[in-house]
Amino acid sequence: MQKLELQDILPLDDFESQRKKFFESHIRYIEKYRKVRLGTSISLVFENRQTLWFRVQEIFRLTKIADPKVMQNELNVYNRLIPETNTLQAAFLIDPQNQPHTVNNSAFSLKDFRGDNLRLILNKSIPCDLTTKRPEDLSLGNSLWVRFFLDEEAKMILKDGRTPAKFSLASNQFLAESHNLPIELRESLWEDLQS
Repeated sequence: MQKLELQDILPLDDFESQRKKFFESHIRYIEKYRKVRLGTSISLVFENRQTLWFRVQEIFRLTKIADPKVMQNELNVYNRLIPETNTLQAAFLIDPQNQPHTVNNSAFSLKDFRGDNLRLILNKSIPCDLTTKRPEDLSLGNSLWVRFFLDEEAKMILKDGRTPAKFSLASNQFLAESHNLPIELRESLWEDLQS
C-alpha cells in the first residue's frame, strides 16, 4: 500500500474549511468498512492509507504543524501503521464509557494481553501480533496496535466469503467475539492484503 506523502496533505486552512465533510465521510467509512466490534466495549479499527490520512490531518490541525520537516517526521511515524502485503493492521480500542460493565473486571486486563488472546477465526485460528510489546506500552491508555499475518489460503477464504470469518478475544474468564464479518468489510480487508 502506498505510503502517505507531503503532497497528500491538505493545507491547514483547506482541511479546516472542509473538516465537517471529511469527518462525516471518515466515520461512515470506518463504520462500514474498517471497524469490528467485540462485545460492547472493544473494537478493532483496521488502518489503511485512507484512515491514516484523516488521522494525520487531524493531528496537524490540532497541533498547527505546518513545517514540512516536522510534517514529514510525523508521516514517517504514521506510515509504519499502513499494512504491508499479507498483513492486516488495527487499533485495538477499549471504550472507557462501557469499560465498567464488560472489560474492567478481574477477567480482562491489557497488562496480561498477549497476541494469542486475540484471533482471526477463518477455517483456522490466526493469532494477532502485538505491534507494541513493551510493558509500559501495554499499561498506557485504552488502545494497542495489533496485526494479523495471513497466508495465501487465509487470504482467499477471507475474500471468498462462504466460510464464516470473525474475531475472538479470550483472556482468563473473559470471552468476546465479533459477528460474522460482512462482505463489504471482508473485501476492504482483502484489499489491504494485496498492497
